[in-house]
Amino acid sequence: MALKRYTKPIDSTIPIPALLYTDERFFSSQNGVGIYDGQQKSPSHQSGTVHVSSHRLFFTDTRHNSFALDLSYVVQTEYYAGLFTSSSKVTLHLASQTLPGAPEPEVWECHVCGNRNPPGTSPAASRVCTLCGVRRESSSTSSTPAPAASDAVACPACTYLNNSSNTTCEICTAELPVPLAPEISLIKLSFRKGGDKAFYSNLKSCLKTKAWLTVDDPLPSGSGINGILQSVATSNQGQETNMKDALQDLEALMLKAKDMVRLAADLNERLTTSTAANPTSEPEEATFIRSSLSQLGLQMDNAPVTLDMMRDEREWINQLAKELAGVLQTIMKDRGIIALDEVWGGWNRARGVALIPPATFLQVLPHLPVYTTPTIQTRQLHSGLTVLHTPPYSHAAFSARLVGFLSLNGPQTSAEIAQEEEITVGLAEGMIGAVEADGQVCRDDEASALNGRGSAVGVIRWWPWTEFDSYNYDGQE
Repeated sequence: MALKRYTKPIDSTIPIPALLYTDERFFSSQNGVGIYDGQQKSPSHQSGTVHVSSHRLFFTDTRHNSFALDLSYVVQTEYYAGLFTSSSKVTLHLASQTLPGAPEPEVWECHVCGNRNPPGTSPAASRVCTLCGVRRESSSTSSTPAPAASDAVACPACTYLNNSSNTTCEICTAELPVPLAPEISLIKLSFRKGGDKAFYSNLKSCLKTKAWLTVDDPLPSGSGINGILQSVATSNQGQETNMKDALQDLEALMLKAKDMVRLAADLNERLTTSTAANPTSEPEEATFIRSSLSQLGLQMDNAPVTLDMMRDEREWINQLAKELAGVLQTIMKDRGIIALDEVWGGWNRARGVALIPPATFLQVLPHLPVYTTPTIQTRQLHSGLTVLHTPPYSHAAFSARLVGFLSLNGPQTSAEIAQEEEITVGLAEGMIGAVEADGQVCRDDEASALNGRGSAVGVIRWWPWTEFDSYNYDGQE
């Protein structure tokens, strides 16, 4: 009978979630269900609960009458809504040709990474390593090739798998046996307490998804190396999406900026007119409006430049460079070097609502030297960080100053050099790295030496290369 042939007994004292494979998802349950084995009622399965997951159908009643049915056997379903005293029924047609040869759960060792894979995954997922994702080697020593399709017919002479429509073997032309029509069995689920429509909907969804055939990526989310890589890829994709959304919001805000500036100009003109008669006594309301405009960066004595004010984009970029030069006079008042992210943030805070996107910011930078005194240039440090700097922090000037400082004061750490230059340690290390690449300074071995406790000291000291010019090394004459 169908129940005996297609189902496996389970222990109903164990909760269904505990019986699931690690890559199997639970969907729904319905109580008050009876089972038909073929067209006849199964006496031992007339009052139980059915459960459906992504891989299997479960029936739980008593400990000895519960079973699980792989959804891979189901080739067709039918739904009957019931009539008068007849209960709603779902018929599952089961085909013998889809019986999978799933291995029994066992611990197996990956031949690539040596990981011992535990049992608990579905038959499809158990074919790949949970750590490295490599397919499991077959333990079969048979020389007969595995069937490529469920309807293939093996040649009795050479064992070649032929299409079921062939009458002779494509390789040796031997006569092929006539394939038998697959035997179709069925079971029925009789819903005595309703819930049939919702349950059938979930069942159809699981049958359509065919999760039991997933072998390319059977690992649970976040499991092993494959899961880590997926997590990193997902995280990167999410960050990229969030950044694109943020920049789109910035572009949209830029389109509104010109309206804000125009409104500010109108308000400023009205305030000027209303207070012209008595400029020494400005109304409280006017003071509040001027203060609000100032907080938004919309003071009309220093209104931000917008594209609609210019004749073309080239003029706009030049005017933006002139505006940024004025902002840098404040930001870099007592500093000779600054990172681009700080400049961009400070400039946008000064502009209020008329924000500048990163792409436009980068277009403006090459024009800065024309509008700045002393000249402010763009430079990429050895570390990859891009900065704006005045002439004393050019590569040549800093190199000469660093070598002189080390020659007079002896070896120094990055922190000591940063303190001398009045810059951050990060900026100092990036600039020192460029001087090191030119061969003008070198680092000593103290960072890799071991102290008395057997741990790395971790302090880098920089020497001028001139200290070693007079040394004779092994092999030198």
